[in-house]
Amino acid sequence: MQQDSTSSRPPRRPSSLACMTCRRRHLKCDAQMPSRRGRTKNGNPSEQMLDDNASLFSAVDPDDFSEWLSGTNLTSDLVDIGQALFQPQLDARQTLDISGLPENAPAWPELDNAVTPEVAYDPLIQLYYQTFHRSHPLVIPRKALHSPLSEKIPQYILSIMRFIGAHQHHDPSLKELFRQSAYSVLSDSTPRNGFKVQGMVLLAIVDHARGAEDSAARIMQAAVNLALELGMNKAAFAAEHSGGNSILEESWRRTYWELYFVDGYLAAMRDQSAFQLFHSPADVRLPCDEELYNSGEGVILSNLTFKDLTNKWHCNDERRFPSSAYRIQAVRLLGMVMELNRSLDIDLDTQIETIDAALVASLMQLPSSQRDVYGSHSGLDEMTFQAQMTSYLALIYLHHPRSNMRYASIHAHTSCTRLPTTREATPPSASLDLHSQKLLRAADLLCNLATLPNPVKYRTPFFTCALAMCVVVHTVACLFVSIPEKQESIKARIQLGVGALHVLGKSWPLAKTVRQRLIAMYQELGLRCQ
Repeated sequence: MQQDSTSSRPPRRPSSLACMTCRRRHLKCDAQMPSRRGRTKNGNPSEQMLDDNASLFSAVDPDDFSEWLSGTNLTSDLVDIGQALFQPQLDARQTLDISGLPENAPAWPELDNAVTPEVAYDPLIQLYYQTFHRSHPLVIPRKALHSPLSEKIPQYILSIMRFIGAHQHHDPSLKELFRQSAYSVLSDSTPRNGFKVQGMVLLAIVDHARGAEDSAARIMQAAVNLALELGMNKAAFAAEHSGGNSILEESWRRTYWELYFVDGYLAAMRDQSAFQLFHSPADVRLPCDEELYNSGEGVILSNLTFKDLTNKWHCNDERRFPSSAYRIQAVRLLGMVMELNRSLDIDLDTQIETIDAALVASLMQLPSSQRDVYGSHSGLDEMTFQAQMTSYLALIYLHHPRSNMRYASIHAHTSCTRLPTTREATPPSASLDLHSQKLLRAADLLCNLATLPNPVKYRTPFFTCALAMCVVVHTVACLFVSIPEKQESIKARIQLGVGALHVLGKSWPLAKTVRQRLIAMYQELGLRCQ
């Protein structure tokens, strides 16, 4: 008897992701329902494109189309969606339905026990790269996941990436699904290597963004200790632990410098506490260009060192530095401000002027235009954006303790804004002292970053505390500025900062909590800003 041609085929694997049709009908998905994602190559190409792109639209929060935010309008949002639909790295024909939910939720984290290049098409991994990686580009680029290098990536790193990506997904249950496997990096049984440092840096960022401040600090401290124990601050580490792979070697260098940046930033947010790596010697090469790294091609070793970076402004060095170097320089200057603010010396005027000049000079040195690593011409790439953000924050920390605005009669203490204030009454004045003028100018420029074309919701979670600081400074300024035109400008920026925090709050709980506290502070202020 002739054997049926279909009988020799292997049984169809159960669908790990339920299609939209099954989800709407509350049915068990057998991967054979007519969702059109399984259309053969003989199908209508136009319909196939519409079906493939529909899953991407489902990842967009409908509320985003109706909310108002100064400088972030419907046109720019639609442009961003268009770029997401047609950027080539998505390869929609091989992309899982981003709206799908796991048929058996607890099983999803175990799907990729044997890591394969196909993990590059995992929907939450895609969300990680689309919304988070460009702000904190320490793991290997997405293109490298579709190569043998993916076999070196521990399962917990992929879980952390999915956990982060889930924060941008419209289904909140996905975050809980991957929480336990993501935090397995903290287990004592996890090998103490560079990947563990990499995972802890990512979790420290996420814990801060979720409002788990103490946990973020503990994880960060453990990451710093392990990195120094392993010698990641030494140039030899990256080459010795890369197995000859230039992409992995670059990833190790980026891991150290990301650790350096996050250590400094979180130290500033934690009441300007110690920035441990500020005093640790390091001869690690600086990261290469973002575009080169994410291309996954060619030799990407940078010949530039931290010493070259610190000497650039003293030696009139005309060499071109990658945008990430400016972010490192900005957090180094922020560390200098924190050191100054802890000083017990009485006469600090000369040092204050020196750091102020260095910060302004570094802002002048920033590249005026950088092409985003994913191809959009937005004026600033993410590294340059964060360099500006950090520099303006450093200026605020430098001038606030020396400004007459520090005596404003509001309580400005949140997990993002630990600025020294008292309940002493100071009469409002149309004129501000020099430090107050510089403080308000820095807050104005920092707040303006929210009006750039890139969507606020995809900025680094650290933008939350930067925006919160702006709202505090502008709210305090209402007590001091009596000129109506200037007050209207201040109120507009308060609205902008609060609006941007509303957008970030849809993904990161800290932004939602801080926004509510800032609104209460604004209302407490009373008549001056009404």
